[in-house]
Parts: sequence; structure tokens; C-alpha cells
Amino acid sequence: MAYLYLDDSKHHPHGFSLAAFAICDADPHEELEALFVECGFDLSSYEYKSSTAMRDNPGLQRLRNALRGFVSSKCQIAVCIVDGDKQIGPASLALLKKAILHPKLRGQRHQVFFDEGLFSSESRAKTIASEISGLDDCTIHFEQDSQRVSGIQVADLIAHTCGTMLLDALGKINKIVNVPNSGYDDGVEIDLGFEMWAGIRYSFLSVGSGADIDDEDFAVVLVEPHGLYIDPSASPEVSVAAPKRFGSMYLGCIH
Repeated sequence: MAYLYLDDSKHHPHGFSLAAFAICDADPHEELEALFVECGFDLSSYEYKSSTAMRDNPGLQRLRNALRGFVSSKCQIAVCIVDGDKQIGPASLALLKKAILHPKLRGQRHQVFFDEGLFSSESRAKTIASEISGLDDCTIHFEQDSQRVSGIQVADLIAHTCGTMLLDALGKINKIVNVPNSGYDDGVEIDLGFEMWAGIRYSFLSVGSGADIDDEDFAVVLVEPHGLYIDPSASPEVSVAAPKRFGSMYLGCIH
């Protein structure tokens, strides 16, 4: 059984919204509770939000980095992209259908949790889900409170990260960050989109490319079959950029 949590990141000025699943092998709540405590926060009273200003808050930066580590070691990622936000809910269900066909997830029962506000109503969400074949192995919980369902807070971090990666791929941001312990000279500065990609590239739900071990593409895995859904509503610009950014991942050495 897998536990899947979904949240979204809206970027209306740039013509898209993105939703992401955090896919965990087990209910992550107890581990997240301990992680929050280690960073000086109480999960029962504090909710992590990527939109919170963190520049002058070392504690929040520490929590964000710990959650990034949790994603890298404990989660897999699947994303969908839409225009605006009206299709986020239906597109997320279409992504769910693709994701559970992954060899690791196929044929199992799953618990799936959607954040609040992704559908016009819970009844509408259930109607749409009932019309999609292939979701019978999922127990789906709509309109969930992210304060109480802590896995959604992890999905919030993933959606924000992937949204920033897509903004970078679209040429909408141009930010350079200093990265300590990068493997390069101290104080190296790299593109923000590259830094975010490097941190989560191993976590995307993917399958092998089928390349021979001597082929230069051997270190590339394919995300699009199960871990990426691009809604027909997406603009031509986004529909081109999203597969380039998320459709496959290079897992080889980048140092």
C-alpha cells in the first residue's frame, strides 16, 4: 500500500498551475512529527507552508531543508500541469490513474489525500472520480485539512519546488543561489532551477529508458509514462516546456 498526498502551486501570471503528489510507502505522520520537533516546531500547532517568508528565519530554513531531505529519501513525485486552476482537480485524478499503473504501485490498495479547494465541492470531486476507470484500488479522501493530514505539507513543498523549476524552464525567473558543500569550489553560485532539480531528480516516479549500459542515455529515466500529466488546457508554451523539464530525469554525475 502507498500513501499519496496532493497539493498545488498556482502561477496565474505565467499561465499555469501545477499539482504534485508526494508518494510514500507508509503513513509519514509519525516521522514528520519527529522531524518537526528536531527543527523546533510542533506539528500539532504549526503548519509548514512554502509561501511563508523564510529569508530571515533560520528555523524555518532548517525545517524546509529537513523536509527536502525527507522527500529525497522517503518520497516519490508525480506532477500535473494545467492552465489556470479550474482543471487542477480533474487533472490530478488523471495523473493518479497514470501513477498507480507504475510497476511499484500496480495491483495494490492505496490511500489518497487531496488538499482542500481543488474541486468545486467534495460531491463534485467524487462524481468526477467515479467517472474515471482504473481508480478502484484507491480510497480517495477529498477536501482534507493540511494541518491535520501532514503528508499534504510535504506535497506543498514538492509542488512549490516543481512550480519554480517550471518557471525557470519557461525563462520566467533568473535567480542565482550560493550552494555550500556542492562538490565544487566553496561559495559556488548556480542557477536556482538547476539547484532545485539537482535536489529532487532522484525522487520522480519513473521507469528505465531501456538504454544499453554503454549508451550515453543509460543514466536517463523516463517520468512521463507515470509521473507526469499535462492537461489539454495547458498553453502551447507550457506544453513544450513541461515535458522538457519533467518528462525525463538524468541521474548521472553532475559534478
